[in-house]
Amino acid sequence: MTVKNLENLVKKEVLSLDAYVPSKTREEVKQDIEFKEVINLATNESVLGPSALVQEAIKSALPVIHQYPDGSSSLLRKEIASHLGINPQMLIITNGGDELIYLLGNSFITPGDEVIMGEYGFKTYENATTINGGKLIMVPFQKRKHDLPAMASAVSNKTKMIFLNNPHNPNGTIFTHKELRNFLKKIPQNIIIVLDEAYCDFVENQEFPDSIKLLREDDHYLVVLRTFSKIGGMAGLRIGFGIAPEEIIYYLKKIQPPYSVNCLAQVAARAFLADEGYREKLLQNNREGKAFLYQQFDRLKLSYITTEANFIYLDMKKDAEVITDKLMEKGIIVRSGKLWGCDTFLRITIGTQKQNQQLIYALENILLE
Repeated sequence: MTVKNLENLVKKEVLSLDAYVPSKTREEVKQDIEFKEVINLATNESVLGPSALVQEAIKSALPVIHQYPDGSSSLLRKEIASHLGINPQMLIITNGGDELIYLLGNSFITPGDEVIMGEYGFKTYENATTINGGKLIMVPFQKRKHDLPAMASAVSNKTKMIFLNNPHNPNGTIFTHKELRNFLKKIPQNIIIVLDEAYCDFVENQEFPDSIKLLREDDHYLVVLRTFSKIGGMAGLRIGFGIAPEEIIYYLKKIQPPYSVNCLAQVAARAFLADEGYREKLLQNNREGKAFLYQQFDRLKLSYITTEANFIYLDMKKDAEVITDKLMEKGIIVRSGKLWGCDTFLRITIGTQKQNQQLIYALENILLE
């Protein structure tokens, strides 16, 4: 009789992967510490909750959830295209940014292909590369930023794709339009360059790349990833989109699962596009919260990286897991930097004024222990 061993049936590429480990949810922490109120500053969600317009749009769509959604998200694509000034055929709507990354990997990466990314990049880049037999080339950072010249030097005749997340997660740093232009001059035009701009809405630096302008003017195969999870307050609905030349979108749509973007997510995203008030309120909260936290971290003599996103990477100079656990005991969830090989860092979402004050109070007490 043959001895059953599932490992023998699993693709070797899958065996080498580690499953993504999310941070604890509010509900889990509430059960663990019996707190009535738990603050989640670990996942970079909108701290204002969902838009009122989005909630109303979802309610109005509930009577038709027995029907399949629009498989091509046609109405949403038209509205995003109008907002960005591009052709709707340059858009693909996806089940979060993750689906877009996997579609890119499954469409273009083949065994032996090389994929370049900066260190501490999004885990999904690695997964999408590995399960398709690609080889990941990870280029170290310089001063907590992408080392674009070094990444260009890493290109070989086997390079198929380059991932650039801008702003970077967890550092919150960016590269500029000029730096990206100079980088592109060194890259062959047969390489796909993915600009992951999940946090671009929070950027205040005027030198941030104009990726839409580049898509119109540059001859490279550029793919821009954006999401409604952060700025749109819709992380739970899982909806993002890719912007790329029509020929790339054509191949991505060939393998996108039917109806992967549900109808409520599509309706919610369209409502958000019309809600400028919510967007500005969230951005204002982020600006004020960032300034407050910088001031308080300086007062507490804690080092941090100035950010262009809705989170701050903070160096506690102590074991991050210990600090994370102590904060959790006080009802505050943050992300340990050990996930990215930074044993003393915490990634902290910029919260509301009240949440930020509670965080500082908790950190101050922990530092006094």
